[in-house]
Amino acid sequence: MFFRTAALFLLIYSTTAVPASAQERVTVATMRSVANGALFVAAARGYFKAEGIDLDMTAYASDAEVAKAMTSGAAEIGFAAWSVETVKLASQGAFKAVAGQIREKNGFEGNEIVISTAAYDRGIRKLEQVRNGVVFVDQVGTSLHYQFMQAAKAKGGNDRDFAVRFAGSPAAAARAVAEGQADIAVLPMTQARNLLSVSQARLMAWCSQMAEPELGAVFASAKMLGARRGFAEKFLRAYRRGVADFHDAFLRLDKYAKRVSNLQSRQAAKILAHYIHPHAALEEAAAVLESEVYYMDRQARLDTAELGQRIAWYQAQELIDRNVTAQGVVDLNFK
Repeated sequence: MFFRTAALFLLIYSTTAVPASAQERVTVATMRSVANGALFVAAARGYFKAEGIDLDMTAYASDAEVAKAMTSGAAEIGFAAWSVETVKLASQGAFKAVAGQIREKNGFEGNEIVISTAAYDRGIRKLEQVRNGVVFVDQVGTSLHYQFMQAAKAKGGNDRDFAVRFAGSPAAAARAVAEGQADIAVLPMTQARNLLSVSQARLMAWCSQMAEPELGAVFASAKMLGARRGFAEKFLRAYRRGVADFHDAFLRLDKYAKRVSNLQSRQAAKILAHYIHPHAALEEAAAVLESEVYYMDRQARLDTAELGQRIAWYQAQELIDRNVTAQGVVDLNFK
């Protein structure tokens, strides 16, 4: 099993459990992100090898690069966030979504809505108090953009009630909050926590309190779904085993509705740290990552009903064609 860094192509981990002649290589485009933790757990525990798969993973810097690797033929499987671009490419047949990845779930921390310190000092506490205020998200059509719409709708409004600005990246949106350019922002957990920890923002709400969208998916290329469909099935069997392990390790709640930290979760977190922060101190990186996991469906199921709602919003914003459907961007015919 190989894991390379795009452009640098650094081999960081390689083991062989069975003769190479007995395995079939599958190329995977991913990112060094906790969102892909279930993939890393499955790889580390030999689930792909057990299916006769020699996993060749490349770490890319962004979801856009993962999508590009898929469309160029550099990767057969890709792990990426849902966005207007992934929906467009999937609807055009470049690849299809075949399994779920992370998502929001009420009661679990995920992406967050934060208030700038300046807005908080003006008495802002609720989203409905910020009508005509400045809202920062990363880019048009991302999950963060979509989640802001869901939050606005949940509070009886819509995104047109606000001055939405696009910072270009979550990090840039976080800077806009810290510098007082934004009244509120929708941010990934890590960026939100960083602001909160230094009192540069206040928490308004977890996005999971407003709605439960899927944030990412596993995509398979047209070639993988055609000529190599049997290996796609094997890949998904192994991946789902990793998802089940991930879910059982990280997503159990105690009687106070707090996530349980125990030996099982700490061991799984070390696997994540090995892949996500290969040059960091293992124990420290694992402790941080254990606290940053998002919710995943234990069976990695795709939620086509929720995906249909996302697509309808994209269409209402004139971001994609009216003939795009959820059924047209997924392939659910896997055992």
